Amino acid sequence: MTSFAVIGSGAVGGFYGSKLAQAGHDVHFLFRQSAAHVREHGLHVRSIDGDYHLTDVSAHETHDTIPRCDVVIVAVKSNVNPDVTDVVAAVVKPGGVVVLIQNGLGGEPLFADALPADVEVIGGLAFLNSQRTGANEVTHMGNGGLTIAGYRPGYEPAGITPGMELIGAAYEGTTVPVTLDGELIRARWTKGMWNIPYNSLSVVLAADTSELMNEPASEALVRTIMEEVSAAAAADGCELMEGLMELMLDATRAMEPYATSMKVDYDAGRVLEVESIVGEPLRRGQGLGVSMPVIEAVYRQLTFINARIGAV
Repeated sequence: MTSFAVIGSGAVGGFYGSKLAQAGHDVHFLFRQSAAHVREHGLHVRSIDGDYHLTDVSAHETHDTIPRCDVVIVAVKSNVNPDVTDVVAAVVKPGGVVVLIQNGLGGEPLFADALPADVEVIGGLAFLNSQRTGANEVTHMGNGGLTIAGYRPGYEPAGITPGMELIGAAYEGTTVPVTLDGELIRARWTKGMWNIPYNSLSVVLAADTSELMNEPASEALVRTIMEEVSAAAAADGCELMEGLMELMLDATRAMEPYATSMKVDYDAGRVLEVESIVGEPLRRGQGLGVSMPVIEAVYRQLTFINARIGAV
């Protein structure tokens, strides 16, 4: 049986890890503050697909008590990546797999450099609406798909790797649809088409997705940022799906009002994932000769906001 460790058992890690545990896999969760509570009371998942309760949860306060596992799912905020590379290295088995389920760019190279060469690093892109709603509760409000793609230096295409097939097989029989993508950079740019405008503008304009789409001026900003993302992706050799921008705009209009992850962090006074979601894509695009003036302006504003949060 494949063993899993989940580093960062919040809204994302808690959901995807719980699905593996529900399917009978050996899953170890790093909960830190609420581990004892989860061991005593189990893990509740309130889901649009049906609620469930895991009663026997391997919950840990520290990684020292987690056995070495075949697969380590890393679902922490990207700005704490440097703090968890040693943790991941201590938990993953030799020749194992690390799946980095995060937004933005730049995380995979950091882990690839910090881990033994025989550990496979995979990028994970969560298409999920969920929140941590209690010490032992995750609420799943919508979607739930997971795209995984292997990392190679420079984000060169990796094709379909053994580690990806292992993870895809583990989720068979669950409600999580897993897509195996042979091109991580294209997958990252595709998700960035949504993440960069909505996460950024939700903070800068203090708005949820519905407010951004209901005001012509803010919708125009969303479109302009999407166009800059598309141009950067094309310069990076990634022609995104035709009509992707309109599909995303239409889907967001149809959504219930939604606070992005960056807006949730801002409202809670937490440091924002500015570099991975906005800064790294901006630098990569500009390095390819693409002019991205609106994203650059938004990035400068977010950098200022982040500095203010960090100073508190």
